[in-house]
Amino acid sequence: MSITRTLRSPAVRWLLLTVTFGFIAIEISKQWDEVRTAASTLRVHWGYIAMASAVVLGTYGVLIQSWRLLLAGWGGSLPYPAAVRIWTVANLGRYLPGKVWTIGALGVLASREGVSGLAAAGAGILGTLLNIGAGFAVAVIAGAEGVDRIYPGLRSFALIGTLAFIVGVALLPALLPAILDRYARWRGGVVAEQHLSRRTVWIAALINATSWIGYGLAFALFARGVLPHLTISPAVFIAAYAASYLVGFLALFSPGGFGVRELALTAILVALGAAGRGDAVLLGATSRVWLTVLEVLPGLIGLLVMPRGQRASLGQSA
Repeated sequence: MSITRTLRSPAVRWLLLTVTFGFIAIEISKQWDEVRTAASTLRVHWGYIAMASAVVLGTYGVLIQSWRLLLAGWGGSLPYPAAVRIWTVANLGRYLPGKVWTIGALGVLASREGVSGLAAAGAGILGTLLNIGAGFAVAVIAGAEGVDRIYPGLRSFALIGTLAFIVGVALLPALLPAILDRYARWRGGVVAEQHLSRRTVWIAALINATSWIGYGLAFALFARGVLPHLTISPAVFIAAYAASYLVGFLALFSPGGFGVRELALTAILVALGAAGRGDAVLLGATSRVWLTVLEVLPGLIGLLVMPRGQRASLGQSA
């Protein structure tokens, strides 16, 4: 039985989520006094929250453009408004265990717009890989001085991973056409007439790296809006956000990285000496609510404006 099929089992999903929530409850109970003290200092400044939200939505916009560039590299073309609708709706798939539904939804919805579903899904997969690699690179560079505090030797390991990512981006345009063409012939499909250029891959990688900086700065603004007494450099916020988000994303059993991301964020902020445990736990919990709204609301709006036939086709990606 495949990992994805195993994760679709309700019993397995509930077991893994129960274990995750159990760890969260244990962590909060251990530091309850600190969390309660931090909560007493909570003062919401909506101006900072609004600025942080605008930065996040703007970051979504550039990531959508990155997906369009990769799609165009394979000969597909989507108007930006259609790409926004498809991307935001497909993004709802991250709240299903397994993290594969987003890619499937991209392919299905794009095919309804007359674009190759295979090209759309391929662009989504490649964009995700570039995003993960760029995220780790940004996290390491932004938090280089404090990475070894999390785990001895982690900085060296992460720098090697960053170098591997850069080399991979450089080699991808040369390796990918041969791999895809061989796969197409093996499956009896049509060999692609157009492949991604080196320039397109590097632009997409740069956009994804920039997006992590945007997310980190938005997180810094959000923290300023809920816990103004924290004095943390923007670089630490960028590193902590990127690292914790990626840990949550790679936890395949957790919808939206729920619980895992917050535990990782707390551990990273404390290890870097950026916040006390109470502040870190509170920041993780409040940012989860904020980010969930910003991730789900655009997708729900996209569903409302989507033609009925496209909504019905979403079941094909599950």
